Amino acid sequence: MIAHAFPQEVVAHVEPFDGGLINTNLKIHFASGHHPVVLRIYRDGPDVARKEAAIHNLVQAAVPVARIIDAVPDGVDGSDAFAILEFVDGITFHQLKSTRDTKAIEEAARSVGETLAAIGRFQFSSTGRLLVDREQLCVGDPYIEGPNPIPRLLDRILESEICQQRLGTELVKRLHNFGWLWTDRLPDLDQNPTLVHSDYGNRNILVNQVDRHWRVVAVLDWEFSFSCSPLLDVGHFLRYERKESPIREPHFSQSFLEHGGRLPENWGEIVRVIDLTALVQCLTIEHLPTDVEEELLGLIRGTLSELA
Repeated sequence: MIAHAFPQEVVAHVEPFDGGLINTNLKIHFASGHHPVVLRIYRDGPDVARKEAAIHNLVQAAVPVARIIDAVPDGVDGSDAFAILEFVDGITFHQLKSTRDTKAIEEAARSVGETLAAIGRFQFSSTGRLLVDREQLCVGDPYIEGPNPIPRLLDRILESEICQQRLGTELVKRLHNFGWLWTDRLPDLDQNPTLVHSDYGNRNILVNQVDRHWRVVAVLDWEFSFSCSPLLDVGHFLRYERKESPIREPHFSQSFLEHGGRLPENWGEIVRVIDLTALVQCLTIEHLPTDVEEELLGLIRGTLSELA
């Protein structure tokens, strides 16, 4: 796979990246001293590889992303779909947060808000899945049609047998009731649909110092992107934020607004309700590490306790 883009290079060392639950990401070091690259192997095949490459091509002039050096959706010699990307030097926002460097975290959070506003400038005619048709990125079927999409989507996710096993009967019922309780307070997510990253979290945002200021240097992993409201990404990034001990706020949301983003009244609670569907969706993943499952359940219970 590496020889497809670098036929003259010799691989000296392969370094796996931690944290990926679906795809395999490997840092490739060359014997010649050539700048390292990242080999990304797609578990779910050619369509995902084509989609991610198309999104990179769409946003790369306005949003910091790793340059795709070689995209091979059909693989080589029977391999899985893969791409080779430039290695971007930086640390994840999660790693920066663990330093407890307040000034650095505030600067980075502002840059994250600015970057999300830039992502939201890519608009589509309707909400729905993003796919590639004849090498063009387009919007496919919506995830759910009709009114009240959040409670209806939540109910659909709750039909998953493995999700029910992890949640238990009582929590499934609480989630169903909670979703419908919020129906009249949620905005219309079909209005002005834009590009949504859908996994805009601490581990997919690389930051580094640029001109002595902490900035986003790359947004990673676009395979789940779709067309909808930027509120989904707002909720994802603020998933671990708490009013009693703010870390990202108000720096993130202020910068998002300053650079053209929009937030409704009472947006802080609204994005947590919307993000609840993503948390529950994660519980449908078959092979989920125990610590991740416990973390998700804690976040779900916390949202229900604070907003029910």
